[in-house]
Amino acid sequence: MAVPALIPSLGTFLIWMPVAIYLALTGHWVKASILTGWGAFVIGTVDNLLYPTLVGTKMQLHTVPVLFSVLGGIGFFGISGIVLGPLTLTTAVTLLRMWSSSALPSDAREQARH
Repeated sequence: MAVPALIPSLGTFLIWMPVAIYLALTGHWVKASILTGWGAFVIGTVDNLLYPTLVGTKMQLHTVPVLFSVLGGIGFFGISGIVLGPLTLTTAVTLLRMWSSSALPSDAREQARH
């Protein structure tokens, strides 16, 4: 359960939805309803909206590149890609920003700062 839960935007759904279906099929309708409501509203909100927003804000990037960096990091580095993917993206963006600011002539750099 721990490995699929780490997949962004879909992983937690792969955990709680089969359990809710199992509970409903075995006659535990109240437990299935509570789990479905909790999964859809609380877990879904945190996993799909809050986490990318917080991570994207700290990295000063839009949530879409952050999501793709996590997915690409998992695909390339394995489970450690959850950290290494966004780290690689942040390093690349920082290096590109440094390179683009140093590539400008000195007069343009002064105007860009103001």
